[in-house]
Amino acid sequence: MTHTPAGTVVVLGGRSEREFSIVRELGYRVVLMDEQVPWHCMPWVDVPIDVDVNDFAAVADAIRSDLGDTPPAAVLTHTEPRLPLMAHLSSALCSAPSGLTEQAALNCRDKWRTRTTLMEHGLPVPAYVLATTVQEAVQAAADIGFPVIVKPRDGAGAFGVRLCTSDAEVTAAVTALFDAPPGTFAGALVEEYIDGPEYAVQTLTQNGTTRILSVFRQHVTEPPVFVELGYDHPSGLTEQERGQLDDLMRQVLPALGVDNWISHTQVRRAADGFRVIEVNARRPGGRLVEMTTAVSGVDMTEAVTRLALGLPQAAPRPTIACARYTSIVFDTAGTVLYDPVPVSNEAAAPIVELEVDPGEPVLPKEHPNGGVYGRIVVFGSTPAEVDKTEQAVRDQLDLRVIDGEGLDWIGADSREFKSCC
Repeated sequence: MTHTPAGTVVVLGGRSEREFSIVRELGYRVVLMDEQVPWHCMPWVDVPIDVDVNDFAAVADAIRSDLGDTPPAAVLTHTEPRLPLMAHLSSALCSAPSGLTEQAALNCRDKWRTRTTLMEHGLPVPAYVLATTVQEAVQAAADIGFPVIVKPRDGAGAFGVRLCTSDAEVTAAVTALFDAPPGTFAGALVEEYIDGPEYAVQTLTQNGTTRILSVFRQHVTEPPVFVELGYDHPSGLTEQERGQLDDLMRQVLPALGVDNWISHTQVRRAADGFRVIEVNARRPGGRLVEMTTAVSGVDMTEAVTRLALGLPQAAPRPTIACARYTSIVFDTAGTVLYDPVPVSNEAAAPIVELEVDPGEPVLPKEHPNGGVYGRIVVFGSTPAEVDKTEQAVRDQLDLRVIDGEGLDWIGADSREFKSCC
């Protein structure tokens, strides 16, 4: 691979080797900064630095301490809470900043700003109210009409999102958000519930031109909570519907100021058309990056790294016609047993990932401490081939839950996250 002139890329947070290996393959030194750099990440970077990432000035000082008068080639993060910090530092420290602006980062990070900005541009969003007290939330629900959705202004993976059908349920949901550890933004959103199919849209925007990389039909549990059950490609949209969705995305992103970055956007299709639920200025979670790479030929992790560095995009890889992503969830509590499936590096090989070991306790998908315990992603040239491949994986996995009566579930969960995206 052709290497660019040496420089330093500051990465804010991170978990996977791929995030760092791409930077190093492009010829750059990697400085990883986090509240506490994980031990498993240290072999993948050149310099690990522990710093208070909530203190913008402290992070800037730590970068200057390491680099001296040399500006970083780029500041990059794949972690949603660090996007405003990344954009701020890029503008303040880089000699030729490229990528996401601080305003665009905040427009996407704060769901209230997202809705307000899109509504000002005449783009479709659910009816919504920002509530700062329980009383305001109850009044907002009455004004909008039940059922309503209560959600935090930031966050991901449907954490804290709940459908409410009464004043009492709104009160409980908002109280739980207000009692939780404080997030970046004050208040809670109360918004219209859009009862229709949901889609995950992945995009790559460079120099103001947006390419729709993938549109996946998303499946979630029935309300009141929304646990991600999986994704399908193709999405099932008609050619006309897909055209409408593509046109909408090409209006949404510039309205938010996203003109040189990636996005993972969730939309729902109501009876009168699509509504934008949220826009995340990052790659999707779980294994949707690999699924997007398979169907579009574009690796979003590499793509956003190149955007941050102001580099041209790599040539697309070969694509696959069909893919399915199935979350591993459970209907009952118990002890999980399964036979591990060997990892394969072959092209289009199934991805099988469990975040609990055999013999560990699991909880039902709707339980606050339950949710997603892993995923199966399969590929094929036809839906029938995808069906066959998934069934073969499940037969080999032999996943089962035995009675767990009397076991202590608290503190036994080894997962870092309980949702995918």
